[in-house]
Amino acid sequence: MGLGIAIAVNGQPDAELIQASALEVSETMDKATTFSIRYDIDISEGDIPILIDNRLDVGSELSIMIPVDDTTHCLVKGPVHGHNIHLQHGGGGSWVEIKGSDTSIIMDRLTQSAVWSDVHDSDAVQSILSNYGYTADVQNTNALHETNKHTLIQRESDLGFIRRLSRRNGFNFWITSNENGDETAHFKRPELSGNAEAELVINLEDPNLDSIDIEWDVEHPTSMEGIQLDLNTKDDMDVAVNQTPQDILGNDGLSSITGDTRSVHLSAPADDVGDLQARGEGAIIEADWFIKASCQTTLENLGSLVRAHTIIELQGAGSRYSGNYYVSGVRHIINASEHRMEIELIRNGWGG
Repeated sequence: MGLGIAIAVNGQPDAELIQASALEVSETMDKATTFSIRYDIDISEGDIPILIDNRLDVGSELSIMIPVDDTTHCLVKGPVHGHNIHLQHGGGGSWVEIKGSDTSIIMDRLTQSAVWSDVHDSDAVQSILSNYGYTADVQNTNALHETNKHTLIQRESDLGFIRRLSRRNGFNFWITSNENGDETAHFKRPELSGNAEAELVINLEDPNLDSIDIEWDVEHPTSMEGIQLDLNTKDDMDVAVNQTPQDILGNDGLSSITGDTRSVHLSAPADDVGDLQARGEGAIIEADWFIKASCQTTLENLGSLVRAHTIIELQGAGSRYSGNYYVSGVRHIINASEHRMEIELIRNGWGG
């Protein structure tokens, strides 16, 4: 029995490679999507052919796709960068795991030295992404790095630089691919106002969860104060972020739940009010996620494929914890019997 997947090598479907014994794909917020494909090992004429197969060797680009409801979804596309090998004497019970990541790993291979002047953060990101052939899904940023103030300095890989700018602005950065291999690089804040992609159900009729673990911690800042000196005009730049800039998943956000002020002072250097505001909002967005949940289900039980950076609804968890959550991670574990999804959720509110 097959895994119900399709695998393409350098853009070309390969019918042999779908004969894997197991497959894992891990999507995690602010990290590259990784994959692992396990194959049983056969010994032939004194050698082990799969260990020297060019299709699974250094730099080979694999795409892993799965059909769901007449739509083919690409779970990941990217290069092979490692093998885990287990050999048993005589061959029986031997296996190899093919390890790889999405193509963002290519952006992390070279350290760059660049000075970005008279640009916004989003302009720099757009320029970098154009060098890698991605379709850019980039949200505009406000901070302008002018030559006569502080230019934007890059002394790291392109991926490290983009992730730094992403965190500074309260954004996420991730790569997606469609079934044709066309890739989109996303650089933007979480989209929390859309409809849920699926419903997780527990304690109600027709459940698709056996269990879910939920935890919360409200010891997070809910506001930011920032005071800087404009080095050109010598005027004070005074910025305050008194509430989260993103939509609340629930009736009550963190600040209304705590009922008090929990502030943090932003001391990072900034050129203008826009830069200081963006950094402050980024800090509050990062602190905003005070609820975490984890659960698992199968594709058969849920009837939908869960992806990171989407909204999913939890039902049957009581009035406080039922509602929409943001998917911060999914681990797809696929074998001959099932496609299991281990799901990580975050939320910045409760009720409703």
